[in-house]
Amino acid sequence: MHFTKLSLLAAAILLDTGNCQHHPLRIPPIPKNSSRVPNDLQSISIEFAFFPDYAGNKSQPNHFTKNLLHNLKSITGTAPKVRVGGTSQDHATYYPDQKDNIQLIYQNPGDDQPIQINYGPAFFESYHTLGEIKYLHGLNMNQNTSTKQLEIATVDACKAIGSQLHLFELGNEFNFAPGKYRAANYSLIDYANEWNTKSDVVKSAAEKACPGSFPGFMAPSLVLLDFIVNTTWTAEGLYKLGYDRHNLTRELCFHNYMGVRTTPGPPPQWDLQRTLMNHTSIVQNLQQQIQRSENLAYLGLPYTLGELNSIANQGRDGETNVFGDALWLVDFSLWAAEHGMKRLHFHQGLKYRYASWQPIAIEGAPPATRPPYYGQIMVASAIGHSRDTRIVNIPLAEDTESAYAIYHGARLSKLVITNLRAFNQTSMHRPSRRYEFTLPGRYQSAKIERLIGPGSDAVGNITFGGISYDHALDEGKPVRLHAGERSGIRHGELTVHVPDSSAVLVTLE
Repeated sequence: MHFTKLSLLAAAILLDTGNCQHHPLRIPPIPKNSSRVPNDLQSISIEFAFFPDYAGNKSQPNHFTKNLLHNLKSITGTAPKVRVGGTSQDHATYYPDQKDNIQLIYQNPGDDQPIQINYGPAFFESYHTLGEIKYLHGLNMNQNTSTKQLEIATVDACKAIGSQLHLFELGNEFNFAPGKYRAANYSLIDYANEWNTKSDVVKSAAEKACPGSFPGFMAPSLVLLDFIVNTTWTAEGLYKLGYDRHNLTRELCFHNYMGVRTTPGPPPQWDLQRTLMNHTSIVQNLQQQIQRSENLAYLGLPYTLGELNSIANQGRDGETNVFGDALWLVDFSLWAAEHGMKRLHFHQGLKYRYASWQPIAIEGAPPATRPPYYGQIMVASAIGHSRDTRIVNIPLAEDTESAYAIYHGARLSKLVITNLRAFNQTSMHRPSRRYEFTLPGRYQSAKIERLIGPGSDAVGNITFGGISYDHALDEGKPVRLHAGERSGIRHGELTVHVPDSSAVLVTLE
């Protein structure tokens, strides 16, 4: 019944045009200076400690997680890649004789992450429960007594994961190592030398135990360096010191979060509008990553964000677990893709406030699809099955809006418009903005798919294109709740109404 009301609301608010954009925006006829966007742009990172919860095992596979990943594959034709890593990978010790798949040891009850993880061979069952997924497997670089344990962990991982192993990852955010994992004077050259030595150990062990060529590494897996104060560590400096001397890296990897230095202020929706539902904030946040990708382009490696999400430290209630976060994810992903980011691994973990889904029942709460997942579905739908998708930003006037043109090859195919103005679900009147576009080419009509929920502060009752992916309906499989929408195009002019706190994907026909 509630979904029926939401459908009526979505239709009714289209009648209120609110602020108007008076001059039609001209869409470029071709995507100049743009690069191809991979179909698996929307990928996943899962905290090492919680991977069995997300994937299950052979006797009890997690069908919910499998369904959600399959949804993305069915939309783009390519399965998302799953990175298994994070802080807990550098606290994980492999015991080949351990019967349990994993044992978690917490310093304090209720902590977001354990301080020690012991895992055994049964842990690798989880890599074979989710279908045809390629994995990036995290190895512990923090362990420093000998390299024997690293060799054993490498051999059993490559044997067990087999052809589904995409890349190894050695260490997580090791630019935090000085004073944490290593002595306070541990330097960039110390890190380069240690990684070089241990990566050689991994390569040698894998080549002896596993047939075929060595897959290589995703590296250096450093968190956004600019947020670490008083450090001489830089990515550019790292490679000048001889890091990866044997060219074992296949993909560059850095981590990214929003609001790292931002002090939260009540109420949460103020931060939501200031930090996440704000196109200028997104542009500023990604600026240093874009510059770094340009500085390291000479390496000839794809630039990925191997771990990212909205607000650091597992997110914030009322900001990253609400619908506004889904709108942030759409704008962030498209801006990153336009500027050359080849894959985005959105980080997941049990009880994490920014998670795209909760994979199991925990603390009395059932499994659930969270708002950010709907943002991932929309971005995947914008990319589609084309093997030559390109994205061009259409500049708009305000912080609280963004637009993108999506091309398949040289042909304009789709438009994405986000209205980032916060709208609280308890408010009675929901404004809408009108956008007018002048299109190149002869288009007759348009399919309209809306990313919409009751408000930017909503945690449920969200749909994209009239479809729900909620666990409660069909364990994450798509369920249509209301009919699709179309719009006519006259003389090359298209008009779209976008309610506050919503986004629209327009497919041109």
